[in-house]
Amino acid sequence: MPSEYELVSSDLHYNHPLRFELPEGNPVVDWYYRHREGSALQARNWEQFADPRRTTYRVYTQLEDGREDVVDGLLREIDETAYDRQLDPEWVRFLDRWYFPLRFPVHGLQMLASYIAQMAPSSRITNCAAFQAADEMRRVQRIAYRAVQLNGPPLDPETARRQQAAWEDAEAFQPLRELIERALITYDWGEAFAVTNAVIKPCIDRLINQEVAGTLATANGDPILTSIHFSLHEDARWHRAWTAALLRHLINDTPANAELVSAWVSKWRPLASQALEAFAGVVADAPVRLDPAALAARISDEVSRETEVALQRQAGE
Repeated sequence: MPSEYELVSSDLHYNHPLRFELPEGNPVVDWYYRHREGSALQARNWEQFADPRRTTYRVYTQLEDGREDVVDGLLREIDETAYDRQLDPEWVRFLDRWYFPLRFPVHGLQMLASYIAQMAPSSRITNCAAFQAADEMRRVQRIAYRAVQLNGPPLDPETARRQQAAWEDAEAFQPLRELIERALITYDWGEAFAVTNAVIKPCIDRLINQEVAGTLATANGDPILTSIHFSLHEDARWHRAWTAALLRHLINDTPANAELVSAWVSKWRPLASQALEAFAGVVADAPVRLDPAALAARISDEVSRETEVALQRQAGE
């Protein structure tokens, strides 16, 4: 008997590998043919890919319901214990200037995941990317909730504008903003997947979840923020897991994909490194500081090893 995952995740796209019923020349049809069928990333059998977590909608909602219960409890604890009044005012200033504006690049990651879900040639890939987009929206919502909790409620419009202006104008954000915006106009679905999941997210997820809202928050007397992002980083670990599984399938199916993915990673890595180094610099602005250069180097080394080992392993299987 097929499993629940196989039954509700397989062969769901009516227009791939079958054809659209709309005539060629239709703008929607042409878009898919140009950026999906026309992508350099190809496989003989897309449906052989399987999500290592075997995520269905039922599994996803049950899993995230439990995680959200934990985060809701942490947020209630903040309100019930006057937690925010105990925070160092300089740390609050840091959060306002550098942490709360992170909801804007994370929203960019949500839009990128949604595009990958829309364009993917397999429903199993679409499902993973759609759940990833929901995870990113969860992260946006939790960052925004803390912004309101600490500055309101309600959030003063001037505060909201100031946080948006930081994303648009602050020097530390500009390489990251360029990286996200360039990725958002990468319409080849294969390259969009590679730059989002193999280049941007491995760096940015570690930077936000483990460093700024993790190690740095704990050092500055904000352990609840660390706990919130520990939960959010569980999502990110699954994003890396399904990405690795898809890359493994793609390279086993079509070995030339290894060189193609490596070329895309090499193309985007310099801008990602600039984004990482620029934003890592803000950790020196916290009351209790971290070493920006050491932090950026640690993340870069972890991501490089993860990518290189994955490609080597896939090529040898």
